[in-house]
Amino acid sequence: DFIAFFVFIISFSILVDVSAYLVGSTLRGKKLAPSISPNKTVSGFIGGILVPLFFCVLVYGKENYFINIIFFSIVMSIVSQIGDLIESKFKRYCNVKDSSNLIPGHGGVLDRMDSILLLIIFVSLMKLIDYNFFFIV
Repeated sequence: DFIAFFVFIISFSILVDVSAYLVGSTLRGKKLAPSISPNKTVSGFIGGILVPLFFCVLVYGKENYFINIIFFSIVMSIVSQIGDLIESKFKRYCNVKDSSNLIPGHGGVLDRMDSILLLIIFVSLMKLIDYNFFFIV
């Protein structure tokens, strides 16, 4: 149960990050929050929602739970991207480009973990209020 959630959170977070990056860098467009993260675009934000949504519906889409999967995928995508923006804001506040030098060119370890950490908190809170994650396990 725990391992399934953990693998799902990591996979989902990576899917959100990669799809937001690919869609945003391909379509470009209006900046999402230029003072926080100058390269993030609205198109990337939307791509970071739609691609994981499509994936979740494809993998977990059961007729009875369709609306629940759509809703939860959208919320988790937004939470994941908020985690990324929070970490970017911390870096701007501290006047640093990368949070560490362990992963060169990737913004540091926190850039790889920011959305995962916020998703873990979010999913844990949902579990505390007894949300039924029937489609993951």
